[in-house]
Amino acid sequence: MPKKGGTPHNKGKKKSEWKKTIFTKICPVCKNKIKTTRKNQIYCNIDCYSKSEKLHENSKNSSLIKGNFTKKYHLGYKHSQEVKDKIRNNQRRYSFPKGQLNPGFNKSKETIAKIKEKRLYQKILKKDTKPEKIIQKLLEKSGISFVKHKPLVDIIHKYQCDIFIEPNIVIECDGDYYHQYPLGREIDKIRTEELKKKGYKVLRFWENEINNDINSCRNKILEVIK
Repeated sequence: MPKKGGTPHNKGKKKSEWKKTIFTKICPVCKNKIKTTRKNQIYCNIDCYSKSEKLHENSKNSSLIKGNFTKKYHLGYKHSQEVKDKIRNNQRRYSFPKGQLNPGFNKSKETIAKIKEKRLYQKILKKDTKPEKIIQKLLEKSGISFVKHKPLVDIIHKYQCDIFIEPNIVIECDGDYYHQYPLGREIDKIRTEELKKKGYKVLRFWENEINNDINSCRNKILEVIK
């Protein structure tokens, strides 16, 4: 550290040119050699720290737990019957007035089925996802007309598809995280089979495929349309 009024050690130098001290240490948990610029670093990563005796010892002696009355809740503490009754009878526990039945209790199965089918014609998402917008733009440039979020009600597991091209082409833009890339969700596989049995042609594109190889997606769409 330079004295007050002195020249900083990094003046006129790029960050990559700064002089750094590298410390070589051995992780006490996994015994791997690590190189670090932090003098106080002991463990190579958070996983090793979570397995360390130091963490368990600190936890036992923590002022937040040691001698704290609330710690018994972490040891499987059970509520008394009086407390259970208070929780059960709390007015804020339900979204409908206390003492009244759930609004859907007196509805028949046929009525509930009709309500669910009507909801299929309501757009649930306020905005289209980024993969959907890319495919929509691709179709517009290619002069292909399409419909967004069309309800498909002639299969057992009814739903709104991402993109529909007349007369029977369904395009799904599956997000990698939500649709569990690369295996895919079980419900997606079931719906795909049901659609194919009804005569639909189904194209499913993963998010990474749309982002990295849009030409392949376009070729597959044009091939199915022909």
